[in-house]
Amino acid sequence: MMQIFDIGGPMKPKNENESLFPSLTYKERLMGFAFCSILGYFIQILSFGSFIGILGGSPNKFALTYSLGNILALFGTAFLIGFKKQFENMIDNERKMTSIIFASSLVMIFLSVYLFKSKFLVLIFLLTEFCSYTWYVASYIPFARDCIKGCLRNIIKL
Repeated sequence: MMQIFDIGGPMKPKNENESLFPSLTYKERLMGFAFCSILGYFIQILSFGSFIGILGGSPNKFALTYSLGNILALFGTAFLIGFKKQFENMIDNERKMTSIIFASSLVMIFLSVYLFKSKFLVLIFLLTEFCSYTWYVASYIPFARDCIKGCLRNIIKL
């Protein structure tokens, strides 16, 4: 069985059948990770082409493409470590609230665009998505949350 290595050492799935795609080889998982991550980040970068729309009062295109990029990037990690493990990581005590806020903001962006048709709500949930995703990613980087808190404290002092 192939092992995935992280900073803490090798990770082995408890049961191959716990994965959404149990028959994928390690190489196929890496390809899924690379494809989703690269495509997700590429879509996020492309979304900034419509960023000017936010200033013009039309945030929908940016919000939808940026959110799609975030979702794909998250799927990339899930391919690598497994979807069940990704979900378990998202609901552990350190990340649970951030994950709930992030997932809720994604849902609310789509509802705000298509159902409520409210540009103001799109902006609110876009900001919420950005902050919660940043905080979620920072939870995986040692001391990143402390650095963010320190930066925010310094900004508030100004």
